[in-house]
Amino acid sequence: MDRLLLPTLLGALLLSGAVSSAQQPTAGRTPQGPARDPVQQARPGSATVRGRVLAADTGRPLRRVRITLASSELGEAPRVTSTALDGRYEITDLPAGRYTLRAERSGYLTLRYGQTRPLEQGIPLDVRERDTIERVDFTLPRAGIITGRVVDELGEPISDVQVFAMRSAYWQGRRRLVPAGSFVGRTDDEGAYRLSGLTPGTYLVMAVLRDTWTTRQGNVEQTFGYAPTYAPGTAAVAEAQRVTLGIGQRIGPVDLALVAGRAASISGTATDAVGRPLAGRTVGLGRQVVGPDSGAFMVAGNGTVSPDGTFTITNIPPGQYTLTAQAPVPGTGSNNVPERIVMPITVDSVDLTNVRLMTSPGWSMAGQIVTENGTPPNARSNGFGLSATPVDADAAPDPQATRDADSGRVMDDWSTRVSGIYGPARLHIRVPDGWWVKSIVHEGQELADTPAEMPSGETLAGVRIVVSNRPTHVQGRLVDDKGMPVTDATVVVFARDPQKWYDESRWVRAVRPDQQGNYHADGLPPGDYLAIALDYVEDGTWNDPALIDTLRENAQSLTLMEAETRTVALKLMTP
Repeated sequence: MDRLLLPTLLGALLLSGAVSSAQQPTAGRTPQGPARDPVQQARPGSATVRGRVLAADTGRPLRRVRITLASSELGEAPRVTSTALDGRYEITDLPAGRYTLRAERSGYLTLRYGQTRPLEQGIPLDVRERDTIERVDFTLPRAGIITGRVVDELGEPISDVQVFAMRSAYWQGRRRLVPAGSFVGRTDDEGAYRLSGLTPGTYLVMAVLRDTWTTRQGNVEQTFGYAPTYAPGTAAVAEAQRVTLGIGQRIGPVDLALVAGRAASISGTATDAVGRPLAGRTVGLGRQVVGPDSGAFMVAGNGTVSPDGTFTITNIPPGQYTLTAQAPVPGTGSNNVPERIVMPITVDSVDLTNVRLMTSPGWSMAGQIVTENGTPPNARSNGFGLSATPVDADAAPDPQATRDADSGRVMDDWSTRVSGIYGPARLHIRVPDGWWVKSIVHEGQELADTPAEMPSGETLAGVRIVVSNRPTHVQGRLVDDKGMPVTDATVVVFARDPQKWYDESRWVRAVRPDQQGNYHADGLPPGDYLAIALDYVEDGTWNDPALIDTLRENAQSLTLMEAETRTVALKLMTP
């Protein structure tokens, strides 16, 4: 992809035109104290942001573009407005803060403030009281489109097939194929599909159809179905056609022929956590196509559990699925967590027998949030939160379905608990700006960076979560050879120790500079780090240990002490 053309075609935000009538560029910032509660009601302010949105292909103003401006300063609800006939918008009465800004309209690529390339993180818009920031403009490119036809194994068009544009992404702890945004197509009666709203990039086109049929060969009946198929007609990802899409480009036809295979059955037993049969309950079989932006769940079959606990699901086409089951909920109450089981399973034309499903309520963690001196934080408790990330996300039920209403909340007495944790999991504490997590300790063992695990149904109680309002600050200003601010960059600060490179690690931080070229990475634990400024990195990819490893050679070393502010000058690198 052309590095020089993208900022013009996709860049979409005219950063050189963003002008504040009250704000002057600064090289750093004063370390912040406790942040305002992120769920409080939005307070009135005195700042204004104005801009205009144009179409990249015609240069004409775009009306009805949805502009969303969000910040912890605004409470739960972001500010939303739309552009007028002349493409202009205005958002007034803003309190001081650092904001994210997004522009979206059907048929065009959604862009964030400061985004100049596909899937890039936006940059913060730094707003101060009585600011009037002018010319925060967007130029929206047309979205890409992939078209084609889907036929069956005999070359006949087939309708009602779900078609996905799949891309490679680092998500939930590993690199995998995920659907591109919310873009899913469905074939018409001529087998034609259309995938729109696509950003520039490389895709695999995948088709999925839940359909089976029975044939007789001699005296034997056999049932067949279609495996998930990639263009031009293969079930193997390694053999799939790569489709590279440019800005606003339309590519087609990308046709594919569905791959047929023998359908199989799954049978086994389903019980609750103490071995009682889930009689009368349903074992579900589904196929998930999910990613960081969207997902789809397609039911592939189900079976009713008999009184002796056995179940059978028949006519399952080849593919990867998840088996799910839930035990009856014995009663009501905030602590009554349902028992569930999620089992990834692969079907490849061979019947699967003796599959054993046993539901579990998962395990729980309960603790207390305190400061270094053992007293409660001088902040609002609902500005903090607790969560647990399973080490194996593919084998864990949906957290929203397994945890009770109070799970993750921090109460007024600063106690907190999270329920419905399955398998080894890392604990994460959400804190407001100006705070950091110093330690998570249970009986002398540090859990801030080590996965914890308990037997099903048990609680890891007495966890002490120590937070501090004396965070570290890494800051700097990116400038070019002429001393002009550089805003088109991403700064990644990461621990020197590779053992600390994991998904959602508190030891890895990626930030983008503001409109003056200033960057701030706050709240990193004290320790040894490496820092680098990259001209482009895909949003979220900095959690990928394989990428981090490639950055070490050109990164700059630094050591952070508690509450220390370090100013680090970085040279822009191209990965």
